[in-house]
Amino acid sequence: MRLFLGLYALFALSLLPAWTFANTLPLPSDRLGVQITEKEKQYLSKRSTIKMCVDPNWMPYERINEQGQHEGMAADYIKLFAQRAGLALELFPTDSWEATLRAAENRQCDIISMARETEDRRRYMNFTTPYISYPYVIATTNDKFFIEDIRQHPDKLFAVVRGYAANQYLKDILPDIKLLPVDNIDEGLAKLREGKVYGYVDSILSIGYSISKGSHVDIKISGKLDFQSRPSIAVRKDQPELLSILQKAMDSVSEAERQEIYNRWFAIRFEQGFDYSRFMQILLAIAALVCGLLIWNRKLSLANKIAQDALNELHNTQKKLREKNTQLEHLASTDLLTGLCNRLKVENSLERELDRLQRFGHIFSIILLDIDHFKRVNDEHGHQAGDQILIDFSNLLREQVRSVDTLGRWGGEEFMVVCPGTDQTGITELANKLRAAVEQHKFPTVGHKTASFGVATASQDDNLQQLIKRADKAMYTAKHQGRNQVVSADLLTLS
Repeated sequence: MRLFLGLYALFALSLLPAWTFANTLPLPSDRLGVQITEKEKQYLSKRSTIKMCVDPNWMPYERINEQGQHEGMAADYIKLFAQRAGLALELFPTDSWEATLRAAENRQCDIISMARETEDRRRYMNFTTPYISYPYVIATTNDKFFIEDIRQHPDKLFAVVRGYAANQYLKDILPDIKLLPVDNIDEGLAKLREGKVYGYVDSILSIGYSISKGSHVDIKISGKLDFQSRPSIAVRKDQPELLSILQKAMDSVSEAERQEIYNRWFAIRFEQGFDYSRFMQILLAIAALVCGLLIWNRKLSLANKIAQDALNELHNTQKKLREKNTQLEHLASTDLLTGLCNRLKVENSLERELDRLQRFGHIFSIILLDIDHFKRVNDEHGHQAGDQILIDFSNLLREQVRSVDTLGRWGGEEFMVVCPGTDQTGITELANKLRAAVEQHKFPTVGHKTASFGVATASQDDNLQQLIKRADKAMYTAKHQGRNQVVSADLLTLS
């Protein structure tokens, strides 16, 4: 009976949809070919094989599998290009992407199957036009919040594969970023799960592929970079004929063929790490018994539906948890009345900027402002009218500050603006701009209102309490001097 049930289970696997095995289908046959010049023909006649380097571990784009063969999306493209151009390719194996770049620079291989064009690589390689495009994302463990902008996390450690173009991109947008080089995606995700890094940066498909295999169920995609990698085929600089031949082969590939390759490997995210080679061996062994098991088809269909429903329920639960996490993060950092940052979020921003100032010398300034005679509004018109003025006031401020500034409600009718990269002159100009905007604005119910502003530029000696105290003193000086004005804490100290 156990044997029969085991065979029954194996038969159930044989009824999986055809797309599960899509990546084993053959590529389209060479129908078009390419027209090459006499000079290119002479080049090919002298070259029996073209040596190719690849990224040995970057699925679903490419890898060197256990049999030493090149497979993945890039492999399918390269095979098609080689067929069209009549090229004989020989794989030059490496054990890491860094080793691949080193081998290409030392001319141990003629081409790299998939490489982004960078200034450094142009020293020793030429490049075809790009043939794949994909965004880069940030993976974290499930307990981390959504990363809206990686530049807001300069103190966090991120893992990136050694030699990937994303390394230079991250250093360009955030010079102080901390990066941990790793050899491949498996090492990067392992460091992430061990808590040795805050996040891992890679292509969305490669991270999704690793998560879908089931070995990284505690990892999620938490953010996206403004970085679109568009890799090409890299060719040795001393072989322009080979570059021309490959470009012609690439140009001959239709959009339908490109879509077919993409579809073939995109389906891999549903595979859940199933061992197809082992499955095929077992399937051949029980092929003679399959006919006798057809009577179980109805029960198998029911079991498959139950399993699929359970999987869908799991996915829905995970989606709801992610949505709840997002809502909780928003509630924990947002003032419910105005929609601005709450005091806790503003204090976190202040602490982050103070740390950047003390460690790297990055200057910043703050504005503390208070609506003049606001108590009269509540006394004469009621708290509902007061709340509406606070909402209108918040929207007015939001329109005037920069996207990099942190604007928050400090408490009651007090507000604070944290302005990175802004000195005393700049913060005074911004405060006067806000003051004029408030003075000119007509508020509901009460008409025109004014506000008093205190500004302060942070120094290396400041802590959180000292900086806030200086701005607060400047604001109350503005109140005592007649309101509707800007007072600088730095000038106040000097006087």
